[in-house]
Amino acid sequence: MEIMKLEIEEISAVERKLVIEIPEDRVSSEFARAYDEVSRHASVKGFRKGKVPRAVLERHYGEDVVGQVTQSLIQEGFSYAMEESKLEIVAEPKLDFEPPVEGQGLSFSATVEIRPELGEVNVEGLAVQRPATAVPEEEVDKVLEQIRERHSQLVPVEDRKDLARGDYATISIEATVDGEKVDALSVEAGTVEVAGGHLPEALDEKLEHAKVGESFTVEAGAPDRAPEEFKDKTVSYAVEVNSVSEKQAPELDDEFAKDHGDCDSLDAMKTQIREQLEGEAVRKSDAAVNEAILDVVLERTEFEAPGGMVDGRVDALLREFSMELAQQGMRLNSGEHEAEAREKQLQIEKREVELARAMQEYAEHQEALTERATNDALNEVQKHLEDAREMIRALQAKESMRAAVSTQKKLQEITNAISQVATKKPKPGNEVPRKANPSD
Repeated sequence: MEIMKLEIEEISAVERKLVIEIPEDRVSSEFARAYDEVSRHASVKGFRKGKVPRAVLERHYGEDVVGQVTQSLIQEGFSYAMEESKLEIVAEPKLDFEPPVEGQGLSFSATVEIRPELGEVNVEGLAVQRPATAVPEEEVDKVLEQIRERHSQLVPVEDRKDLARGDYATISIEATVDGEKVDALSVEAGTVEVAGGHLPEALDEKLEHAKVGESFTVEAGAPDRAPEEFKDKTVSYAVEVNSVSEKQAPELDDEFAKDHGDCDSLDAMKTQIREQLEGEAVRKSDAAVNEAILDVVLERTEFEAPGGMVDGRVDALLREFSMELAQQGMRLNSGEHEAEAREKQLQIEKREVELARAMQEYAEHQEALTERATNDALNEVQKHLEDAREMIRALQAKESMRAAVSTQKKLQEITNAISQVATKKPKPGNEVPRKANPSD
């Protein structure tokens, strides 16, 4: 039987086109096998199972048989190509074929993406700048103030009626559009920060100069959160100012530390905050160093990331993201948004694929160095062991005490050599490069 033929065309550094030719006799034998299988189970009126003529089977089952033969031959041909080429593919192949015809050979192609070839990943002389991890006193004070702010309380203002920026006003708003009240934009006794940017700009400006007990009306556009039907409408806001309050923060003292910091004193709370900030600074510094190291590795390691591998990762991430949105009752608004999300993620995943490949190559290289160094050391140990055995045999053969003492001293020297070899570092040239440590 004639064997299959394979031709490999290099399209790019990470892409190959495999052209597989399956000989005529193999195609015919597969058709024969398929029709024989159909014949054993086919039920055709007027014929017993297993006795249906081939021509009748072709009329009733020809299309199904062609499909089965196509699948079988394509799988067989592609498996042959993979075994012969020894290519390491990283994505689904793109097949190009026509259905086989009995009595003719079958030729088809498979375009595949392969793992890019890299040379040794060079990490010698790699140096990156570590961000500072010192925590200035201002950062500690800033965190303290944030904690203090979170525990502030609103206290009614009794000695003035004028509102000022930063106050908290309790107001009622009746919103109307074309004379009709809009409940979705109306508020009954709600508290809002004056000039805090939470209201339409015109309303915010008017409120900043209002007084308790005052009423006013402002016309402005609908806020961003408004229902869709009011987006382009002019809204009339009738506002009544009910009261005003100020935010009052607790004093920063030892009692504050006990209540809100689980510390005995304010100084102890500051120390605790500093330690937390320093720990976070170190983690961020380590992460920055790691990213910088990886960036340098990528700069030194030029290769093309297989597009199919990148696309596959992006597809998986977008499917996962869509499922998460669906669980929250949301979805990507349009194909345009999905395309935008895909484009952004493509760049991220391309870098991830490149990094993974570079790190894999580096790890494989390190493993090879380690194995070679270990083998060299073991070979030296084995050599010394053989010398030791010879010395033992010589010691047993000697009758004179002087010869025995001399031989024993040599045996001790060899034993010491074995111990040194077993624990010494690999020979120069076989050293295992120390892994770049972010904390160095």
